[in-house]
Amino acid sequence: MADGASVTVSREKCGAFWQVTAWPETLGAVAGRLGGIVGVEAPGPGGIVASDAGQVARIGPLVWWVIGASDEAAQALAEIAPEDGTALDMTDNRVRFTVSGPMARDMMMRLAPLDFRDRSFAVGHVAATAAHHMSVQIARRDEAWDVYVTATFADAFAEVLEETAAQWG
Repeated sequence: MADGASVTVSREKCGAFWQVTAWPETLGAVAGRLGGIVGVEAPGPGGIVASDAGQVARIGPLVWWVIGASDEAAQALAEIAPEDGTALDMTDNRVRFTVSGPMARDMMMRLAPLDFRDRSFAVGHVAATAAHHMSVQIARRDEAWDVYVTATFADAFAEVLEETAAQWG
């Protein structure tokens, strides 16, 4: 997509993408089950962790995403009982844009109303917000930010990213 000297933007598919939602009374049980499926403790609110079975992000009080779920994890997620919560296959619903490079933080500050400094948006955190009137979820990696948008808005968001990245060459 955009590849300037100081900001690089790439668009990629997320792989198998699942949303897991617990009921208020089953939060602990679903978190434990999810941790067993992916092999790491399910993160608390605003956290994202990686495992061999996929990335797990807590994007809401009762909601996690499993991004890039392995086949085995996807199978196990599909078996979550309705009385415990829900597991929705959203593989075709999300697109990930990765923003990286020396000026990536400055670009992110122009896109969304969040504090992207390390002390406020550390590696391993995820936040839901709006960017140019579109709902997005942003996850922080070591030297990059992953921005998740619905597939419906992906082309429009790609244009926004392209125009914004052009400011840095």
